[in-house]
Amino acid sequence: MRSHPLLSLILLSLGVLACEHPPAHAQQEPASAAPIQQAAAPPAAKAAPPVEQALPSREQLERTYVWLAGRKDLGALEPLEHRFAPPEGFARVEAAESSYQAYLRGLPLRTDRNSVKLYSGDDVWMPSAGVVPLDLGKRDLHQCADSIIRLYAEWLWVQGRAQEAQFHYTSGDLARWKDWRAGKILKIKGRKVVQVSAKKSPNTHSAYRAWLDRVFTYASTRSMHRDSTRITDPKELAAGDFFLMGGSPGHVVLLLDVAQSATGERVALVGQGYLPAREFHVIQGDEEHALDGVWFKLPSAQRTSLVTPTWKPFSVEDAYRFD
Repeated sequence: MRSHPLLSLILLSLGVLACEHPPAHAQQEPASAAPIQQAAAPPAAKAAPPVEQALPSREQLERTYVWLAGRKDLGALEPLEHRFAPPEGFARVEAAESSYQAYLRGLPLRTDRNSVKLYSGDDVWMPSAGVVPLDLGKRDLHQCADSIIRLYAEWLWVQGRAQEAQFHYTSGDLARWKDWRAGKILKIKGRKVVQVSAKKSPNTHSAYRAWLDRVFTYASTRSMHRDSTRITDPKELAAGDFFLMGGSPGHVVLLLDVAQSATGERVALVGQGYLPAREFHVIQGDEEHALDGVWFKLPSAQRTSLVTPTWKPFSVEDAYRFD
């Protein structure tokens, strides 16, 4: 349910709607059961990279995943497509070079651990099969919606299309990177969101990252639908699409890679952030809902929902794609 615009602005000014989630101390963590173990490596499929193919160098990864540059806290990294071969009888859906789908398929994963950490550095249990080492910052900002906004924005940056980056706040106001660069900044003034003049921003990745932190403060699962289009046909689901339930709290998960069988059945690797803010990770599932423990069965004519272990089932009516 959408809140009254004036109420949203009042709450926004107080920071209550920053991420549309309850305070961290009120958030219930997933059940404290024994962690789900990483699935055994599935048999290689024809579409998987050959075993002998060399892993990309750190320099190569940094050219595509700019947020890795300068990181001293990371060891060896492994692209997502190297770690997870498609299930037997499936092949990866083709992804054009430089596409968002290809960007997600190549996401670097940590090789030293699959366990997830909070933004504070503390350990937290999540059903994780792989951790994407996005930098979280020191504040509780990089939550579920923010992680997905972040990845799309980072792809726009590396494609030289950052001027297209724009995302709505929960209040309905539209934040544009090109405006921020020009010194036109959205600011809370009383009970209104107004645009004020400020110093122009350099066209650097660090400045872009600072702008994204402002977006994370005021965007949420309740605003993502304003920046995306609903997918009505499950046969069109592809990497880069996301399943979204807006709310307080709401949740959203991202399709990272999609594979298809000869009969047209589709499965996907699924990633998520969570709240409080924590590392973005590839979700580990069970054999009932995910082949090889990680390739989740997507909604279809025969299947009504996408079932993950940390949220209620998503239906195809919850599927969206960035505009």
